[in-house]
Amino acid sequence: MKKVLCWDFDGTLVHSHSLWSGSIWRALKETIPDTNITLDDIEPYTSTGFPWYTPEKDYTALTGERWWDYMNENFRQAYLSLGVEEETAEAASKKVRDFIKKKENYHLYDDTVPVLEKVRQTGCRNIILSNNYPDLCEVLEKLKLKQYFDGFVISGQIGYDKPRQEIFEYAQSLFPDTDRYFMIGDSVKADILGGNRAGMTTILVHKPEHEAADYCFDTLLPVLNAVNEEGADRLD
Repeated sequence: MKKVLCWDFDGTLVHSHSLWSGSIWRALKETIPDTNITLDDIEPYTSTGFPWYTPEKDYTALTGERWWDYMNENFRQAYLSLGVEEETAEAASKKVRDFIKKKENYHLYDDTVPVLEKVRQTGCRNIILSNNYPDLCEVLEKLKLKQYFDGFVISGQIGYDKPRQEIFEYAQSLFPDTDRYFMIGDSVKADILGGNRAGMTTILVHKPEHEAADYCFDTLLPVLNAVNEEGADRLD
């Protein structure tokens, strides 16, 4: 039986702390080192503006570099709202991208690599299925994770965000001969409810149990047995 495991990225395979607010703040600090603006000042501006906060919208006109153009304008407006001068806001907003892609921002869970390796050893396929910036694959390469994946479905590249069905359908179209799909992630709304509607077996990780998920685990290792229970070859 052919299986594909669709993996969310941040919060599932890796964890980060204040990723966006920290990067926006560090970009400003690099531009004007003596700024009085703090990380706490930045934080409220990262709760809106990103495409994944309004997944009901079609962002197919904002992919690749246009995704970053759109977000840079949001960063610029945030700086301006905090009293940063126009020229400084413009310069700092263009630096956020480089800070976001720094390897040091991301920390692998202890079982991430062992689980991905074991899945590949059995002949199952792994896909990244993530609401994220379009150049996420560069970070996967830096983290030495890219080699474990057979496909990459990233919202910033295709213009749809989970739980939109289009992004799940895109993932399913990569390997049409697949018998069963799994969606593994830490978001009930994006990963579990979206995956359920797409007909996938859903696995919630690193979060409290939720009745909408087919399986709920505190770590990634139990995913192996869950896949086995669904009819895959032995994974342990």
